[in-house]
Amino acid sequence: MNVLELCLSAGLGGLELYVFRSSEALASSRSDNNSVLVVLRQDSKLDEYYKKHADFRTRYIRHFFSPLPLLNARRLATIIDDNEIDVIHMHWGKDLPLAAFAKAFSRRKPALVYTRQMMITRVKDDFYHNFLYSQLDLMLTITRELEGLCKKFIPLYKEKITTLYYGVKKPEKILDEKSIAQQREDMGFSKDNFVAGLIGRLEESKGQHLLIDAISTAKKNGHNIKALIVGHEMNPGYRDTLKKQADELGVLDNIIFQDFTSEPQQLMQLCDCVILASGQETFGLVLPEAMRAGVAVIGSNSGGVPEIIEHETTGLLFKTKDADSLYQQLERLFLDPGFKEKLSIQGNKSADERFDNSSHFQQLEKHLESAITKAV
Repeated sequence: MNVLELCLSAGLGGLELYVFRSSEALASSRSDNNSVLVVLRQDSKLDEYYKKHADFRTRYIRHFFSPLPLLNARRLATIIDDNEIDVIHMHWGKDLPLAAFAKAFSRRKPALVYTRQMMITRVKDDFYHNFLYSQLDLMLTITRELEGLCKKFIPLYKEKITTLYYGVKKPEKILDEKSIAQQREDMGFSKDNFVAGLIGRLEESKGQHLLIDAISTAKKNGHNIKALIVGHEMNPGYRDTLKKQADELGVLDNIIFQDFTSEPQQLMQLCDCVILASGQETFGLVLPEAMRAGVAVIGSNSGGVPEIIEHETTGLLFKTKDADSLYQQLERLFLDPGFKEKLSIQGNKSADERFDNSSHFQQLEKHLESAITKAV
């Protein structure tokens, strides 16, 4: 199977990293029949990541957004035909016109599979969008909620839409108690501190300010809860804004801030729980990452999060954007170590079964092969 992985995004977030992970998994499949060609925007962050971490055959197309990217589509069609591509696997919504027209121009007419990771908010059943989606052979959504929305807003092609949950790797290393205690001490925590971790981009939508409010409420109630907030700033100065909030609430000493980490599951193991506090998260990858690391989780009750967490069984849910509700769930774990341990064990078991990385990419490979068969 000759696969073309397409992503002209300039950034490097979860979507773009999934492109790389897909390339890596398909190229190393046990079937030994896969060839992967990557089409990127030159000098993008994703291009730099590929160059640093792997050696894939790569072609470049200059990105410019247009509803009718005819020139670029012809270039991509030539790449498809010259490399005898069987299936295009695309990820970024802005690449859909490019992929759809390239397929139409190509002599090979490869299957087109779209892993959709972002929300959809409006009906797309006009002539133009009907043409784009008519070129799709399969759309893979990352949650059931997103699948339902796509079927609602793209009604003519609902039979082409199905869910494939993300896969998550287990931590490369499970830390023992001694290592956790030492690393906590190195960071400024004691081994006996209760530490709530929040790992993600520093921006208001990720809800770090809610955790700071919850830590403040905990202090007022006599609970010595600490926080580890990890992530890079989307807008320069936002970390200082969060620190100012913590200082004004008298909890700056309870919080340690760290920049972006390439090994989040190692830091997660230093925490008593990991929190996802986003206002709206299509999936919430940090949750199964923490669950597979054996850490209890608390998530915002919105988006795809309730599909990951079964409340009070594999984790806890709090009312979205509500710091008091977050505090209430945090307090439950702080006051009841046995309950926290039960959630971490059951969450780990659930994530191992539902979000296994190898199983995910085996299913992806089968979906791509099935799309090729149907397209012939």
